[in-house]
Amino acid sequence: MATGAMKAPHNGVKVRMYRQGHGDCFLLAFPRQGGGKPVYVLIDCGYKPGSQKTLKVEKISDIVKHIAEATDRFIDVVVITHEHQDHVNGLKHFADFKFGQVWLAWTENPKDDDANTLRQKHEDQLLGLLGARERMQALALDDQPAFRRVSELLSLELGGERETDESLFAAAKDPRRSSNKRAMKLVKDLAEGEPMFFVPHEKIESLPGVDGVRVFALGPPKNADLLDDEDPKGDMAFPGHGLAGSAPSFFAAAADSGSGAAAAPFARRHSIPQELAFDHPDCGEFFSGFYGRGEVEEAAEADETADGAPWRRIEGDWLFAAEEFALKLNKGINNTSLVLAFELPATKKVLLFVGDAQLGSWESWNDGTWRDGEEEITARDLLARTVLYKVGHHGSHNATLNGTEDDEHPNLAWMGQGKFGDEFTAMITAVREWALGRNPIWDHPLESIKKALVDKCRGRVLQTDTDVATDDEAWKDVPDVVFDDLYFEFTVPDE
Repeated sequence: MATGAMKAPHNGVKVRMYRQGHGDCFLLAFPRQGGGKPVYVLIDCGYKPGSQKTLKVEKISDIVKHIAEATDRFIDVVVITHEHQDHVNGLKHFADFKFGQVWLAWTENPKDDDANTLRQKHEDQLLGLLGARERMQALALDDQPAFRRVSELLSLELGGERETDESLFAAAKDPRRSSNKRAMKLVKDLAEGEPMFFVPHEKIESLPGVDGVRVFALGPPKNADLLDDEDPKGDMAFPGHGLAGSAPSFFAAAADSGSGAAAAPFARRHSIPQELAFDHPDCGEFFSGFYGRGEVEEAAEADETADGAPWRRIEGDWLFAAEEFALKLNKGINNTSLVLAFELPATKKVLLFVGDAQLGSWESWNDGTWRDGEEEITARDLLARTVLYKVGHHGSHNATLNGTEDDEHPNLAWMGQGKFGDEFTAMITAVREWALGRNPIWDHPLESIKKALVDKCRGRVLQTDTDVATDDEAWKDVPDVVFDDLYFEFTVPDE
């Protein structure tokens, strides 16, 4: 394992992909204009608790310590793609760092009306699910698989080191106190400048301290319908696993009513609380006779069930639907990922970091262009010049689109074309054994996507949980390759 400062190449960029678990953490070193210390860019730092157990990294603090040695605790730009645990929970360990700038998507901008509307909707849904989780606990349903899965999916939104941390769920009644938001606030507080919020196709950004590197924001889209559009269908999808589901208006039913009790899935005026039902002057006899109170009389016939059998009550069964809505909630955030293309000055090679962007975001990349004087740049052009692709959402079915070069929608075939196409390399931040152990499983990476990437990259695919030998034939022409237990590192030359 290399220690000490991470050096930048004479030209181009050195890319380090850390192997901290199922999550993203990338450190880039660019040569500084005029010489001196490299310009460092950190893109996300997070992981899913438990996913590192099959790796050789024991804890996220080992990664942060290594980054501290590599950068001398100063990072010029921190990019936070989106607010998910496996992208931000490691950032809370950076308290003794200093940052130059923090780059975020427009969805995090408190002065953006669309962002505030989106944020309020998400917080309402989050509070509704927390209410459903509390209700399941109150009904002693916390030993059920559905309860555990809801807790795990909520932890993705809230952060924390353990997926069943009760203090985490208690604090989340105020979403601003979630571990994820505190980690993001820490980074913003430690930055020298105000946060920068990126809107796609709005302008071409420069990288501070680096001569000629241009940065293009492709996502997230401003269109609310595209933000909600997640799962590719037909020829846009790679063959294999896919999760489908819908989320009706469940959240108001599960949310706290203000009285301290979770609501039913229908209006309160149509309900009677269980603790009052059996003694109700008008309905008590009905509820006792049909839903059980005390001793249950034997059924008259052997093949009949007693009217008063307690199992007839379904006071908590509707809450099992919360799992589907939790899936919908955390998937909705993926399309808010900040998608950035870094263009090197001499060769115009592009490094594409997409976070967890899914279908709607991909479709929006071609909805606008960028102008630099007389030059007009399109998403098709940027993807064609892409030589490094950070694979979306750990290689899941809905975060890399299938297609051909002639298709109108952006897709994998658009990437790695032209003069430097044979350098195309992909990075997948996935721990497959851990992901397949989920219930339901997370098919990360989808095998058909992984195969397509291996074919297109001629074997140059890095995956968090997969060791690579430096003498591997696919990497023999790649400069300065390091394959370590803690990270993968290589150089993208600009000549």
